[in-house]
Amino acid sequence: MRTNIVLLVVVALSGCGVSFDGGDVARSAPRTSRQPVLSCPASPAKKVFTSAMCLCGDYAAVGQGAWVQGGAAGLNGSLDVVGRHDFSGDVVAYGGVSGVGDLTVGGSLSTAGSVDTVGDIEVAGDLNAASGVSGVGRLTVKGTLRTPEAEAWTGRASIGAKGAVEPLSGPPCGCGKDQVLDIAAVMATAIERNDNQAAGLSLHESIGERSLVLGSGSYVFDGVQAVGAHTLTVDGAVALFVKGDFETVGSTHLKLTPGSTLDLYIDGEVNMVGDSSFGEGASPGAVKLYVAGTRKLGLVGSQSVVGSIYAPASDLELVGESTFDGALFVRNVHGVGRLSVTFAGQKVAEPGDELCRAQPVVKGIE
Repeated sequence: MRTNIVLLVVVALSGCGVSFDGGDVARSAPRTSRQPVLSCPASPAKKVFTSAMCLCGDYAAVGQGAWVQGGAAGLNGSLDVVGRHDFSGDVVAYGGVSGVGDLTVGGSLSTAGSVDTVGDIEVAGDLNAASGVSGVGRLTVKGTLRTPEAEAWTGRASIGAKGAVEPLSGPPCGCGKDQVLDIAAVMATAIERNDNQAAGLSLHESIGERSLVLGSGSYVFDGVQAVGAHTLTVDGAVALFVKGDFETVGSTHLKLTPGSTLDLYIDGEVNMVGDSSFGEGASPGAVKLYVAGTRKLGLVGSQSVVGSIYAPASDLELVGESTFDGALFVRNVHGVGRLSVTFAGQKVAEPGDELCRAQPVVKGIE
């Protein structure tokens, strides 16, 4: 049994028109013969996903730890090292680093607080701790250790050099009211301007027991509630706005055709129970999920997501092993298990791309 908020992110693109047939996804011809592109929605992805992981609060999950590769990690709060944590790039844990476990940082580690752990710490660059370093275990800093005083470390310490603290300019992640993306405002604009009518959809669509195919454009739905088989397929540059909850029980499949992109906005709860496939066919960075308001994002079981999540007011709760090919921007991370994030540059459709070019209307396509 699984509960997952990220699955939405996996809509599969397979046709420029929209099909509701209560059964299999409608077959479609090659993109050159599909319906004309209705619009090419703009995406905020490149502005909000600038690092592999950004937390407005703390990382406090227990288990196998966090593995963040391909980009930097920023925490406006603290990093609680319980288990094994491995970061390939720079880490800023503004509130401090504590806990029991091993920490490896491939770049530099900085904090406005202190580093106080039991376990091994290895930093390839500098370790900059405004309130000092203390702990038990093995400390390795290949660059410069920057603390206000001599470190109170019990165990072996290997330090490349010693230097003065370099003050941080502030928390690393833009989580202030005037810094976060106003998802509610984006939703409100989409409700006023969208491609529902052009695609033959009402403004009060709700996906239930049927398959859906979406092509390039912006679409608004009241909600997604399905029990049983459910398939959502996207083909093109798609922005999908869900005004209510996204809830499924059963077999859910969210797919993208090659080269397609999806920006999914949700102003409701996200709950997925059952066997689901997330991001099938999508390239890393092609799927982006934006969650409005304060929510609980639950990942239960072994989850693999090809996509990025932006939910700065929501907590991510883990039970099991969760893998993201994309980026993660949430408030706090709690739970038990392992979190893996492999950073991928965001794929965004531009006006001159094939996905944004109008195509001729060809009738008689199933």
